[in-house]
Amino acid sequence: MLSITEREAELIGIGAKYHDIGKISIPLSILQSPKPLTVVQQEMMQRHIEYGLSILSVYNSEEMDVAKTIIATHHERWDGTGYPNQLKGEEIPLAGRIVALCDVFDALSSERPYKSAWALGQVLDYIRYERGKAFDPELTDTFLNMICESALKGKAL
Repeated sequence: MLSITEREAELIGIGAKYHDIGKISIPLSILQSPKPLTVVQQEMMQRHIEYGLSILSVYNSEEMDVAKTIIATHHERWDGTGYPNQLKGEEIPLAGRIVALCDVFDALSSERPYKSAWALGQVLDYIRYERGKAFDPELTDTFLNMICESALKGKAL
């Protein structure tokens, strides 16, 4: 069972806001491209992690340490095929695993220059499909249960 303290949740919430801060160093032509990125453009996009860590390197606090962890690990995958370090399973800090799942949920359910927003059912099907591949299985189950509980209570997502 997933269990974190209120303080840990607070730190993850703060740190999550910085997860893509390094994208300010990525050309707008790549960020707003309506077409699939080339291999070279994908490599440039992946450097947002390096840029983000560099931006926050001058800050030393509990909040910024969590933010740096999130920046460094939110593109890792449970199965070890992510980047930048191909971390696998619980090698990926919990904060990075949480933000990875939330980031994908947000990316798929939001309109972007290169795609329309997916319907909620499609997003949840994708997340279920990636359970144990991209995402921590236990965390995925918790996330999906929270979505279902919110829907049953009539709360907006």
